[in-house]
Parts: sequence; structure tokens; C-alpha cells
Amino acid sequence: MFQYLSLLDAEEEKEFFQTIYDRYRDEMFYTAYTILQNKHDAEDVVQDSFLPMLSHLDKMRTNSPQKNWNFIVTIVKNKAFNLYNRKKRKQEMEISEDEWMEADFVDEDLEIKVIEKEQVRLVMELLGQMNESYRDILLMRYYHGMKVTEIADIVEKTPDNIRHISRRAKMKLQRMLEEYGYYTGI
Repeated sequence: MFQYLSLLDAEEEKEFFQTIYDRYRDEMFYTAYTILQNKHDAEDVVQDSFLPMLSHLDKMRTNSPQKNWNFIVTIVKNKAFNLYNRKKRKQEMEISEDEWMEADFVDEDLEIKVIEKEQVRLVMELLGQMNESYRDILLMRYYHGMKVTEIADIVEKTPDNIRHISRRAKMKLQRMLEEYGYYTGI
């Protein structure tokens, strides 16, 4: 936080920024942690989220606390989902050379592993092609195992709205998978 305070000139800006930091830091961490499920990544996201706020401090001063929180949580969620997506893309989706060398090629378990990894790779690729709200809700619901009410709190929608969006997103993903020749039966 101190590195951000050094970027501010006016004492009143520094005090306001300190107030924002003290008031919202824990809630920001909880939001990021809910998405990332990793303490260190959540802390990084919280710290990275303060920089964009610096250029909007004047506007934030005149906003209501609720409006400020909406602005802050949007920044945190976007940064958390961006980090989540970067980490997922980085993960290797294919079996390493060592596993191939050690494997018995007639081993049915290996064949199942290869097929499952290819399916996961395809699903992640297709999720990347979906609009952000569909992708985010599917990831929160099915990858992170979050409850509809938890998702509703994060994205500030009603649980019914989340269920509808989730259903539409699953149907879209099913159509996309069927285009690749997979029958999902979702």
C-alpha cells in the first residue's frame, strides 16, 4: 500500500486512499479468494486492484460507499478471473513425455486419461470462446463448486438469475461440444 501512497501528491488523497484500503481490503481479499481458492494469488489480486483506483480517486470521493464497492469489486473480479484464466492456460493439458515413455500403450487407463485430458482441453478452449458472464458463472459453479447464492452475491444478481444464466450457458456449451462430435447429455 505504501508504494501507492507515494504516487499521490495531496494529503487528502492519501487519507482517502488509506480509508478505502482499510475499509475494503478484507472484502476484496474474500472476493478474490472465492474465485482463485489460493491465498497468495488472492493477495496479489488485491494489491494489483489498488493501482486502477488511483486514477479514479476524485470520482470515488463523490460516490456513495455502495457505488465505490461496486467499482472495487468489479476491478477485483476482473483481475481474479484474468489471473485464473492465465494460470489455466499455462497448465499443461497433455501427457508429458516421461508418462508416455513409462506407459504401456495397451493400458486402458492411459487411453482413458488421454481422452479425458483432451476433453478437458476442448472444454476449456470452448469456455474461452463463450461470453464472459457465461464462462465466469460456469467456472464458479462447476469448477470452483460454488453455490448459486454465493455466485449471486459476487456478481450482484439474484439466485434465480444465476440459475437461468447457468442453464443458458450449459446449453450453449452443449451445442458447442456437439459441433465437435461430443454428445454430452447435459
